[in-house]
Amino acid sequence: MKNKKYSLAYRMLHWAIAFSMLFMLLTIFLRLNWMNKHNMADIMTAGLNELNLSIGEDEAISIAKSIRRPMWNWHVYIGYVLVGLYCLRMILMVKEGWKFSFNGKLKEKFQSWSYALFYLLLASALISGLIIEFGPREYKHTTEEFHELSLYWLVVFIVIHFVGLIIAERYDNKGVVNKMITGRD
Repeated sequence: MKNKKYSLAYRMLHWAIAFSMLFMLLTIFLRLNWMNKHNMADIMTAGLNELNLSIGEDEAISIAKSIRRPMWNWHVYIGYVLVGLYCLRMILMVKEGWKFSFNGKLKEKFQSWSYALFYLLLASALISGLIIEFGPREYKHTTEEFHELSLYWLVVFIVIHFVGLIIAERYDNKGVVNKMITGRD
């Protein structure tokens, strides 16, 4: 993958996919932390108690879900966008040729297998998300559990990606970040 030229379309898709995935991670992070339905319900209950008002836990959780629903809808909308971007990326990779080298040096094999695995896992996350939205209800819970695992491999891939960029910039592929931004060496 060293010394590759990246077309404008390739670079634009790369960054659109990257920012879409980061936005989706933000929605997950918010949902699991600050906007956790139980945390929000506790805050509402405590605030209402200070006003000498009270609601039950179920009502507080229902209100919390309503508050965070618009943010979660963005997760779904960006998921649709990511499906489209992924399809465009696959078309572009076929058109411009695969930039993978499974027969090269160990480093090149690792990079190639990492990206191939990334695309496979991204496809599985996107497909499972579509099944959650449009598939049969009897598979929703199992599919959601599988889909949630996407968070973990995605974070691992991002870390590996950034570590790889640091190593490449420092040693054998100086300017790779510049090439992905500007298209020039």
